[in-house]
Amino acid sequence: MGKGAKAPAAPDPYRTASAEAQFNRLDTFSPSGSGTAYGYTDPSGNFVRGTPPEGRQAAVRQTESASEKAIREALEPASVALTNRVIGDNITGMPDAARVRDRGGIAQSIFDRSFSMMKPAMDQGNDRLMSNLQARGIPVGGEAFNEAYGAQQRETQDTISRLAQDADINAGQEQTRQFGLDASARQGSIAELVAAMGGGFNPPNAQPSGNAPGVNYSSLVGERYRADQANHQARQQQQGATMGALGSLGGSLLMKSDRRIKRDIRRIGRRGGLPLYEYRYVWDAKGTVHRGYMAQEVLSVTPGAVGFRNGWLALDYSQLPEVA
Repeated sequence: MGKGAKAPAAPDPYRTASAEAQFNRLDTFSPSGSGTAYGYTDPSGNFVRGTPPEGRQAAVRQTESASEKAIREALEPASVALTNRVIGDNITGMPDAARVRDRGGIAQSIFDRSFSMMKPAMDQGNDRLMSNLQARGIPVGGEAFNEAYGAQQRETQDTISRLAQDADINAGQEQTRQFGLDASARQGSIAELVAAMGGGFNPPNAQPSGNAPGVNYSSLVGERYRADQANHQARQQQQGATMGALGSLGGSLLMKSDRRIKRDIRRIGRRGGLPLYEYRYVWDAKGTVHRGYMAQEVLSVTPGAVGFRNGWLALDYSQLPEVA
């Protein structure tokens, strides 16, 4: 019986990964001529499209169209000039950091303005009081005069105190407003700088999307390998069962014909291209004679007729020329 078929070879990891990568990397090109191509770099650093051979570095090449190139070349100097202008405006002329200012001066300014607006009315009130007291014949310095004049002065002081409080409150509000303006101006300047440093021009890009449903090639290869393995194992089991069946029939189909267990061998002729011999087995008594073939010689001519029986080569004489 011949040897069983070899087990299927496991898939090569590199070839599997390369095939899957190639299936899932789409070269894309736009009507304007721009595009993206996948490949690798050769030893000279040149780009080569296709799956990289083992040991070569994968690479991607971007190709821009003539229109995209023209726009890029026009925008690059403009971008540099704009960046320089933003830096010049916002570094040289950057506002100072916002600080809480002393509101005493602001409060004094508000008070002075309010007091200057109310002072004429206060003076008129004092004049009316003096005229009224004189018309009533109340002498200056008298008790009634001092009482009326003191009440007028207290009212005037209350008015001045309210003006001072209002000026202080308004000064705080103005201080807060001014701080917000200063902070906003500073932040606006910084924001322009950050935008100039982190941003960049983006020329138009008409390249189509390279996205497509992925191909899980490695899983397909693995499933195929597992199926081949299962088929191989099934064949091995079937062959084992067949060989077991043949072994059980060996006593009736096969006759031991191994040269190693024969003695007194003498060639007497040929049958169908095979040498024919007379011999006895090592367990036969002297004088016993059998006629037949040597299994070792039949193996090279009709291997299908050669099998094993109890560990020795045996022949199925139904497949060989008849022995007279």
